[in-house]
Amino acid sequence: MKIRTTEHLYDFISADLSWRKKELSVFKGQVEKAESGVRPALLRASIALLYAHWEGFVKNCAHAYLCYLASLKLSYLQLRPELAALAMRARLEEFETTNRSLIHATLVRDIREDAASRAKIPTSRDAVRTFSNLNYDRLCDILCSVGCDFSRYTPYQDLIDEQLLAARNRIAHGEEDYIRLTDWDDVRVEIIKMMDDISIQVLNSATQKSYLVE
Repeated sequence: MKIRTTEHLYDFISADLSWRKKELSVFKGQVEKAESGVRPALLRASIALLYAHWEGFVKNCAHAYLCYLASLKLSYLQLRPELAALAMRARLEEFETTNRSLIHATLVRDIREDAASRAKIPTSRDAVRTFSNLNYDRLCDILCSVGCDFSRYTPYQDLIDEQLLAARNRIAHGEEDYIRLTDWDDVRVEIIKMMDDISIQVLNSATQKSYLVE
């Protein structure tokens, strides 16, 4: 994906968020109009759909931001620590998994000598790791890695982990799970609120250049 300007980033994130909101709104209308015998099945499906949009948006939003940052051709020295660490993630993971002193020493030397070189910010969609299980802790890790504030979502931990993810997992594993319309709509509203806030954070980070080291 090529995103070279803040305008392009805004357009991409806005479009991605817009179609998701529209689909959830359409589904909400169908569930509300459904007959009592059909509604339980639709509500079960609605949890899976809501989770899919939640994970899909977070992944796409963060991925688009990384593609934008990569186009700026910044050095490790210029990036805030979280983003510099993300750019070096493969090397850091190798560091953690090996006991070889040579690899440890090489990484330390490269950090010292290549700090002014261009940061290799990953631009593949797999760089944003949800593991198809976007719980609260993984959300915090993703947002931290792209330099966003994750602490503001602490009040939503139970909603993410229990009301959305755990319910989705039970349904995905074939369990019978009763979902009330009011419960689903409450979760839908809060998830959309978080998606909106994440998009604002990312766009503000781009326009205010919060990716730069202070």
